[in-house]
Amino acid sequence: MSESIGTSLLEETALLEIRGLTKSYGGLRAVDDVSFTVAPGEVIGLVGPNGAGKTTLVDCIFGTQQADAGTVRLSGRALTGGSDRRARQGLSRTFQHPQLALELSAVENIVPGIYGHRMRSPLHSLWWALKGPFEDPSVADRRARAVAAEYSITDTTSNCGDLSLGGQRLVEVARAMATDPQVLLLDEPFAGADHNGIVAIAGAVRQIQQQGRGVVLVDHNVDLIAELATTVVLLNFGAVAFHGSPAECLASDAMREVYFGAGEENT
Repeated sequence: MSESIGTSLLEETALLEIRGLTKSYGGLRAVDDVSFTVAPGEVIGLVGPNGAGKTTLVDCIFGTQQADAGTVRLSGRALTGGSDRRARQGLSRTFQHPQLALELSAVENIVPGIYGHRMRSPLHSLWWALKGPFEDPSVADRRARAVAAEYSITDTTSNCGDLSLGGQRLVEVARAMATDPQVLLLDEPFAGADHNGIVAIAGAVRQIQQQGRGVVLVDHNVDLIAELATTVVLLNFGAVAFHGSPAECLASDAMREVYFGAGEENT
């Protein structure tokens, strides 16, 4: 769907609304007045070259970094404060580099997601989950095992350090989903994964979509994004260069200019 078609409908039904997000570092504007919405069951593919501002944008949405300007609304409610507060309100995320306790099993790493309402960071949640005076640990363990099974994680006993990178990334997706978010932000979940890992993570994304949740999916694999996303947002130098369907984006002049250097002779 192009930006001009059905915009009012998306706004009415949006789970997540991003309006005018801007973030600068000195004279560098890493995120430049970015706006888009995420409807229930919609997968936004966030693409762009290295340095386009994708991770900074995700950080600003989740509250890991504070935006200089703009708003983030979830189910019509403005999100403020840091990542711990936004996690309690229904956002969750994964990271470019999996933040797992590698000496613990998949189940033990998923357990912190059960306590996602206390999350400041994955490792902070892990500390509280293991040390804090919460519910019977066996209850959290059973819940974590159920989440692992839901996302087809079969190796629940090996240390995560012994899993493939794709396996580790799938565990991180499962932990993020254990918080029961309305919208999941995935920052390069396929990076470094082998074929089996890519298939498993793609299956998890489709499953999350079918649950009616929203997904913002960052990745450099444009073909994979085109396969999974319902809408693509192309960033370049922090700004939205294109916003529309995967097919429209792949055929656009903006995509050719960003990825294939049209106009490079003028730089």
